[in-house]
Amino acid sequence: MMRPLGLLARTALLVLAAVLLAALAARHVRPVPDLVAVLVVGWALWRGPVAGALAGLAGGWALDLVPPGADLLGLHALVYAGAGLLAGRLRVEGPVGAARVAGTALVVSGLVEGADVLRALSVRAPVDLGEVVVRVLLTATVAALVVPLVVRAERAVVRRRFG
Repeated sequence: MMRPLGLLARTALLVLAAVLLAALAARHVRPVPDLVAVLVVGWALWRGPVAGALAGLAGGWALDLVPPGADLLGLHALVYAGAGLLAGRLRVEGPVGAARVAGTALVVSGLVEGADVLRALSVRAPVDLGEVVVRVLLTATVAALVVPLVVRAERAVVRRRFG
């Protein structure tokens, strides 16, 4: 069972990632990795599908609500929840290797970006597919570098807490 302080810290990280993405988008910094997806993949691979879906839901809500917000309120929440559920289903017991993380992040990021592309096409907004591909690859690369370290740190905390 997760302690309230740990849940609050994870939620704060998701909100911070959403704010950072919005700030970089406002400064026209492109492409940037999807930091929310990286966090969702990390928690899904560590805790499983339910935790992944809940982390995705919280991260998606943060993206929907952080200014400038979303055109369709709740779309990111649903897509990230599904992506977190899928990432959790790809979880295996044992060490989390960079290749597994990169593959999972590639699938999750592709799903999230695909939903954004479909939303943009539905309102006839322009889509730069080159930028989408770079963003997916960048997200997978950042996840492959960061998530194994985060999972290793979480396991160390659990070992220290429960012996």
